[in-house]
Amino acid sequence: MTRAHVPTIEEVLADPAASHWMKDALRSALARDPVDVANDAAFLCALLDKRADAAMEAGRAAVAATAPQVER
Repeated sequence: MTRAHVPTIEEVLADPAASHWMKDALRSALARDPVDVANDAAFLCALLDKRADAAMEAGRAAVAATAPQVER
């Protein structure tokens, strides 16, 4: 998804391809102050990015540990 087209909340809630987790998060967010939600979402994004980076690094390390060594 590009920033050129970010669907509306209503579109996501109506989208059968959207995850239940996303829909539940949106419904919960609608009941809260939008600024608080945006701040929490930005923090959540940073936490999940950090987790994803760690998982990717662990995967790279595992591949590197099992890859045959090349003589130079």
